[in-house]
Amino acid sequence: MYIGEPVLRREDEKFLRGKGQYVDDIRLTEPIAHAAYTRTPHAHAKIVNISTNKAASMPGVLAVLTGRDWLDAGFGEADGVWPVKDKDGKTANTVNRPFLAVEKVRYVGECVAMVIAEDRYQALDAAEAVEVSYDVLPANAVTSKALDEDAPILHEELGTNLVLETHHGNKFAVDEAFSKASHITEVEVPSNRVTACPIEPRSYLGHYDPINDQYTFWSSTQAPHIVRKYFTNSMRIPEHKLRVIAPDVGGGFGMKLYHYPEEPTVLWAAKVVGKPVRWTGTRSESLVSDTHARDHFTRGKIAFDTNGKILAMSFRTMAAYGAYEGQFQASIANAYHYCLLSCGYDIPAIYAEIKGVYTNSTPVDAYRGAGRPEAVYQVERLIENAAHELGIDPLELRERNLIQANQMPYKTAVDITYNVADLPVLMTKAKKLARYDELREEQENLRKKGIYMGIGTCVFFDMAGAGPTKMMNELGAKIGCYDVASCRVHPSGKVTIFAGSHSHGQAHETTWSQIAADRLGCDIEDIELVEGDTDRVPFGIGTWGSRSLSTAGMAVAVSADRIIEKANKLAAHMLECAVEDLIREEGGFTVKGTDRSITFADVADAAYHRGDRPEGLEIGLEETVFYDPKDCNYPSAVHICVVLVDPKTGNVTLRDYTAVDDVGTIINPMVLEGQVHGGLVQGIGQALMEECAYDSETGQYVSGTFMDYAMPRASDLPSFALDSYTTLDPDNPLGIKGAGESGTLGAPACVCNAIVDAIWGLGVQQVTQPMTPRKIWHAIQNANGN
Repeated sequence: MYIGEPVLRREDEKFLRGKGQYVDDIRLTEPIAHAAYTRTPHAHAKIVNISTNKAASMPGVLAVLTGRDWLDAGFGEADGVWPVKDKDGKTANTVNRPFLAVEKVRYVGECVAMVIAEDRYQALDAAEAVEVSYDVLPANAVTSKALDEDAPILHEELGTNLVLETHHGNKFAVDEAFSKASHITEVEVPSNRVTACPIEPRSYLGHYDPINDQYTFWSSTQAPHIVRKYFTNSMRIPEHKLRVIAPDVGGGFGMKLYHYPEEPTVLWAAKVVGKPVRWTGTRSESLVSDTHARDHFTRGKIAFDTNGKILAMSFRTMAAYGAYEGQFQASIANAYHYCLLSCGYDIPAIYAEIKGVYTNSTPVDAYRGAGRPEAVYQVERLIENAAHELGIDPLELRERNLIQANQMPYKTAVDITYNVADLPVLMTKAKKLARYDELREEQENLRKKGIYMGIGTCVFFDMAGAGPTKMMNELGAKIGCYDVASCRVHPSGKVTIFAGSHSHGQAHETTWSQIAADRLGCDIEDIELVEGDTDRVPFGIGTWGSRSLSTAGMAVAVSADRIIEKANKLAAHMLECAVEDLIREEGGFTVKGTDRSITFADVADAAYHRGDRPEGLEIGLEETVFYDPKDCNYPSAVHICVVLVDPKTGNVTLRDYTAVDDVGTIINPMVLEGQVHGGLVQGIGQALMEECAYDSETGQYVSGTFMDYAMPRASDLPSFALDSYTTLDPDNPLGIKGAGESGTLGAPACVCNAIVDAIWGLGVQQVTQPMTPRKIWHAIQNANGN
C-alpha cells in the first residue's frame, strides 16, 4: 500500500539539480523577441497623449503597441469567471480590466504601452523612452474611505466606487440576540493587503504559426485550460486553435490564476512581429502588478449570554477590489468569505453585510486561503477580546462554544453545512501537544519578571475544493468545478496519468502516483504523470482552492478503478476462471487456491494485441473520468502559538507554534506536513510583517521592493509542532479533505491573538495587521498616555 506512506517526492531530484524547465528556460529553433511594458507612475490620471516615435526608432525595436492598437485589432477585456449579483439580485457594477490603458490609468503600475525588441534590454530601454503625458487626478487608495462623499470616483460612468453589496444570514435574529445579550464585544478588524511573491516571477512565451493559424502559449499558470478559455474573450481565439503549456511553475498561491495584461499582449505581439515573444517580470514589476489579496475593513460585534455562550455575531465589511473587478474577486469577497463566519463554533445567529469597493490600487484576486483567512481573523479576534473582557481563559471560552461531534452534520447560521469533524478531539490533542496548562503557568511567572508572553488560539473549518458544477454555477461561476484524469495503461504495463490539475509545488507526481499505484496494484515507479498541456490532457480546471485532490485526485482514483474492472475481466478470461475467483496481488492476478497467475503487464499486452477476449470488452486499457464532486469538503484545525513581546521596542518573537489538523485520509504525511508548514509561514508573514502599502494621499505604491515588502525568514520562525486526527469525508471515494490552505487560515488570527494576549495587561486591545514592532510600540505608548 502506498496511500498513507511518506513516499519521497518524485519531482524533487530535477529541482534540486537545477534541471527544472520553466517558461524562461524554453528555447525554440527560431530567435525569440522580448517584451517590456511602459507602466504609469500615477495612481489616478487621464492620459493626454502617448508618443511612441522615440521608442520605435531605438536599436532592435520591432514594434511599439498601445491600447488604441489593441482596440483597433478588435480585441476584448479581462472578463471575470465568477461574477456575483448585488443584494437586490441586480448585476454588479463590474468594470473589466483593460489590457493596455487607453484614456485613463487607475493604479500605479498599470500597463500603458508595450515594446517588442530583439533582446530584453533593448525592450526595457525602449519602454522607458515611450513618452506619456498625464493629467493627474486625486487618488482614492484607502479601502475604509472608498465610499466617503469626497472620495475620488474611479469609474465616472458608475458615479460610485461601490461594486456590489451582499447580505448573509438573519439580521432580525441577530438584532434580537443582541438585545438580550449579557455581554457584547466590538472590534475593528481590518485585514491587511498582501501579495504572493512566489519563487518564480510570472513569465509568458507566445508563438503564432501562420501556416496553420495555430497559437502556442507557454505560461507560468496554475490552470492552463482556464487560460485558454480567457483567450476566447480577450483575443477571440477559438480554443481548438490555441495550445497552452504550463511547464514547471515555481509557486502560484492563487496569484497565477489571473488573466494579466502581459498574457494576451505577448501572444498578440508574436503575431504582429512574426516571431515568438517572451516576457518575464522583474521583482519590482511583480510587487506592483501581480494581483494583491485580502484588504478588508471590518467592524465586528459578538454577543454572549451569562454563561459565556455565543448568541450572535454581526459584521460590516468593505472589501477592496482594486481598480477593476478581477476574475475571482467577487466570489472571494462574498461566497468564499461569509461561508466561514461560524468558524468552529455553535453560533445561533450570524449576519454580515459586505460591500465591494474600487480603489486606486492593484486589482485584488485569489491568494492562498482566498476570503477565508479574513473570516477566521474577524471571528477569532472578537472571541479573543471577549475572553479578556469576560475574564475567561480564551481557550476555555472557545471550548464552551465548540461544535460537538454529535452535532455533525452541522448547518451554520449562514447556511453552510459542515459534514464531519470532531473539534473537541482536535482541541484536546492541541492542548496536550502545546502543554497549554503549563504555558499559562509559565506566562504568569514570567509576568512577575516583566516578561510579556502571549498565548494565541484559533479554531476553524475550511471550505476546500469545490461543490458540484451545477451548484457553483448557481452561485455565479462561469467555469466548471469538476476535474479530469485519464489513466492509460500501455501494452508494456507501464501507466501514464493525464490530469487536469497542475502541480506547482504540491507534489502531484508523487501523490497521484500513490493513488494510482494502490488502485492498479502496480509499482509506483511504473507510473508517470502528465499535467499542464491542453493538447495532451483532455481538460481540466487547474489547481487552486485546495481542490486538486478532491477533484483531479478522485478522477485518478475512479479512472484507475475502471481500468482494473476491465483488467479483471480480461485476466479471468485468460486464466479461465470467474472474475470473483481472482485475487489481485501487487504486479498481477492469481486464481484462488491455485498457483495459476498472470502478470499485470501480460494483461495489458493482451488488452491491445489479443483477439480472444470476453464478449463486449473493448480493445485497449484506457479510461477518462470527469469527476464532479458532491460538495465542498470541510477540513478543520486547532492552532495554538506562543509569542514574546518586548514592550520597550515592540519586537515580537514567535517561540512556539502548534497545529492539529483534520484533513481526512492522508495520502502522504510528509507532503501534508510541507503544505501545513508553507501555509503557516505565509499566514505568519501576514500577521507580523507583510503589507502592500499605499500612500493614503497620492495612492503611490510604497512596497515596491523586498526592502519594503518584508517576508518571513527561517530565523523568524520556530519549529512547528504538528499533529492530525482523521474523520473521513463521506462524499468522496478516498474520504479526503483539502489541506493546502489551513496554515494561512489559522496563523494570522492565532499569532495576532497571542500578541494581544501578551500586551492586554498594558491596556492594548487591538493592533492592526501586520503587527509590526512600530505599531505595537505605538499602541503601548498610546495606552499609557504617551
